[in-house]
Amino acid sequence: MRKMAVSMLRILVTLGVCFLPSTLIGQGSPVILPAATSLASRYLQDLDRTESLPSLDGRKDFVFVGHSRDRYGAWRVIVVVGTAKPRVAWDSFSLRDSYFYAMGSSSIDTESDGADGYTVTLRGCAPHQCYDGRIGFALYSSKNHRVYISHVTTRDDDSYKVTYYPKAGIPETYRSQLDRMICADSGISRRAALPLKCAAQ
Repeated sequence: MRKMAVSMLRILVTLGVCFLPSTLIGQGSPVILPAATSLASRYLQDLDRTESLPSLDGRKDFVFVGHSRDRYGAWRVIVVVGTAKPRVAWDSFSLRDSYFYAMGSSSIDTESDGADGYTVTLRGCAPHQCYDGRIGFALYSSKNHRVYISHVTTRDDDSYKVTYYPKAGIPETYRSQLDRMICADSGISRRAALPLKCAAQ
């Protein structure tokens, strides 16, 4: 009886190992490690979407988007790196910036940054100032492990002020990406009034 139980256990383990990858991969969906999901769930009360992205040394990083576990329940992004011992590489909660208090899931995006990296971009605004008010744009670079930010503020005379953080040293490629986000934003009604050159839409 004991031998039969051991044999059945071995069969079940073998079947589990065989079918686990297809369960995780599904219909073309990325493999998201349970340990990474568990870590992200400490910060997110629910997951809207997850992505597996190529990073340095052939590694895969994981981007989780969902509602924060803090009392406001706002949208939040958690970037997890590592497989054996996953850790949080970036948490959008660290922005703590009034220009990002109002933010939607559709305002969060990821994009390849070459063969070994990616960017996470966010668009937010101060509450009730999402159109010609106070709008924020952020870009996290997996290559640099840095966040670059731009604020667009509408002045009393209806002109715009654009401020970048850090104030110097933003790589040109990321500065251009922030500018493209600003120029394409529907919350800015007078692109010609921006203090930067926007390509024709």
